[in-house]
Amino acid sequence: MPLIELVLLISSLVDASPTHRLLRRAPRTDVLGGANFPDPTLLDDAGKTYAFATVDGAGHQVPVTSSDDFHSWSAISESFPSEGVPAFSSWAAPNTIWAPDVNKLDDYDGSYAMYYSPALSSDGSIHCIGLARSANIAGPYNDSSTEPWICPQEQGGAIDAAGFLDDDGKRYVLYKVDGPAAANGGYCASTANTPSTPIMIQPTQSDGYTKIGDPVEIYNNNGVEDRYQTEAPSLIKGSDGTYFLFFSTGCYDDNSYTTSYATSTDGIFGPYENRQVLLKNGDYGQFGPGGMDLALDGSGRAVYHSLKGDNDISQGRVMNTAMISLSGRSASIN
Repeated sequence: MPLIELVLLISSLVDASPTHRLLRRAPRTDVLGGANFPDPTLLDDAGKTYAFATVDGAGHQVPVTSSDDFHSWSAISESFPSEGVPAFSSWAAPNTIWAPDVNKLDDYDGSYAMYYSPALSSDGSIHCIGLARSANIAGPYNDSSTEPWICPQEQGGAIDAAGFLDDDGKRYVLYKVDGPAAANGGYCASTANTPSTPIMIQPTQSDGYTKIGDPVEIYNNNGVEDRYQTEAPSLIKGSDGTYFLFFSTGCYDDNSYTTSYATSTDGIFGPYENRQVLLKNGDYGQFGPGGMDLALDGSGRAVYHSLKGDNDISQGRVMNTAMISLSGRSASIN
């Protein structure tokens, strides 16, 4: 190869642009230096990427961090303090929030909507979905409601809400009906008696709150293969109109946790088929990778967690980052 061509090739591979460097990088593990940051979700806003997470046990009810380059991240702070929030004096128990999801309502009033899943103050074994709002992406968020937004309590409650804005301007919220939280032996029982864990999709008006019609089931677990668990939905749309539903299966607290996806070419309500595994235990040296959330802007940015310790949740879960490419009905990690 002529010297000038070799120099140009090397230059293209080490481009100084953070975006170009990232596109050629494997997933980054534990980007927050060991901090417990489970079930991360991300939102790009005003040139920054913000990530939010489940209650971390370190004093943050909904921890938040941000990055200018998807590489270096700010110190973790609180986005949703419980003091003075009406929801926490009525239906929701403070410091029990799982898997928040933040969306900017540009098509409504420009505010930020956080879907969150606290335990019920009347029954700590059941989590249901609420909606908090803020004028600023990093908070503070507030919820003035006196009851949860989505709460199929007899079925085990609802968790893992994920907002989605389609390119036709229609809004939706996906979530998991949390069957294992019903009286059946609890999570990760791995028995045929464990209730189903359907992924539902609820159309809404532009406010992200007012429901349009009834929710529709779009996916469910495959029994023993999934340890009777399907959760953490994240929906994106490919450039050719294919919908990609990312989700986790297995048990969140051990190495069985896995990230998969299924696709629909027949519209947002499915059917979602051609299931593929994207990440499993041991990939990139990670334990039980799951809880993935993808940016809705087509950038391919994604965040997810993995266990800090091998088959051991007691050490917490760390946030990882990746770039995802879509091609036809296939997704891959760059």
